[in-house]
Amino acid sequence: MRFQVFRYILKLMKPTEAQSEFIEKTGRWWEQIGSRSAGRILGWLMICEPPHRSASELQTELALSAGSISTQTTALERIGFVERVTFPGDRASYYQLRPHVWIELMRSEEARLAELGDLAEAATDVMPSVRPDRVGDLARVSEFFIDEWPGLMARLEERLKREK
Repeated sequence: MRFQVFRYILKLMKPTEAQSEFIEKTGRWWEQIGSRSAGRILGWLMICEPPHRSASELQTELALSAGSISTQTTALERIGFVERVTFPGDRASYYQLRPHVWIELMRSEEARLAELGDLAEAATDVMPSVRPDRVGDLARVSEFFIDEWPGLMARLEERLKREK
């Protein structure tokens, strides 16, 4: 019963002005790679207390439609940013940011960099004579980051160990 009362009180809460500004900033940033609504959900899940929200809470707190919440939380789940959690005695599902998602995102970049390197290598077989920078720049950039990324990640891991 106490849990349900607590959840009801939370439903009445809205983000503060400062939180709303952060949510909007995150939405605008995410819009470069996805939708602003997904970015707003992401921003709120980064800072809300407690760190999880139901779809109906997200809808109320962020003033988004049920369809938008459903579509965007599914998209955020699919790419591994958000996970669903449940609680005993509560039939609702809640969304939260996956633990250490930003660190995991950076770890996964090594595979994407390798894919860019493969793409650049494949492009050398069809190198254009006009503006070869379109392929050459990709080759140089991917080669640089493929070489540097393991060292950067090692430095990150060391920093995280020191901070513990």
